[in-house]
Amino acid sequence: MRAVLPFRRHPVSPATSAATMKPDPAARVEHLQGLLLPLTPRQVCDHLRLNWRAAAQLHKAGLLSFDPVTTEKLDERQEVELRFLGALVAAGCDHAMLTRLLAGLEKPYCYRPDRLYYDWSSQSWALLPKPPEEPDPDQILDDWLSALAEDDDLAALQDIQERVAATIAATAKKSAGEQKPPP
Repeated sequence: MRAVLPFRRHPVSPATSAATMKPDPAARVEHLQGLLLPLTPRQVCDHLRLNWRAAAQLHKAGLLSFDPVTTEKLDERQEVELRFLGALVAAGCDHAMLTRLLAGLEKPYCYRPDRLYYDWSSQSWALLPKPPEEPDPDQILDDWLSALAEDDDLAALQDIQERVAATIAATAKKSAGEQKPPP
């Protein structure tokens, strides 16, 4: 198991703590969904390579909302909370650093790491941007053809028509060749 820095209680001044902010609720697990195969706290700790005693210390320090020693199976919120806090500890954060990092977040720390990141320059948590949606090819084609028609670009429209006709003919010929039974 990986060595974990001990938790020490160091006062953190308001000037050095993260700006208080509430991340978008999309980053939190608010509603419980039943887990098909709930894990034990030890299984999550093993997966994170988190020292088991460090997980118990998170509860004793008031950071983890449940006691991993007495909890047999984790519900969704407990698992997300242990993974969130445990990953920070496994990465080497001591109590002082955790206090700084968690200063702007609400307890319990049920935040999804795939939706949230720590912005070091602003010293606050922020939502990861959503990936752009895939453009609709039909809409792109319609917009392009409409723009060409609006510009009265008859040459470009005729070129497209010829290319589409050639592609249709080649595809039909290829399909017909594939459908012929072998001699």
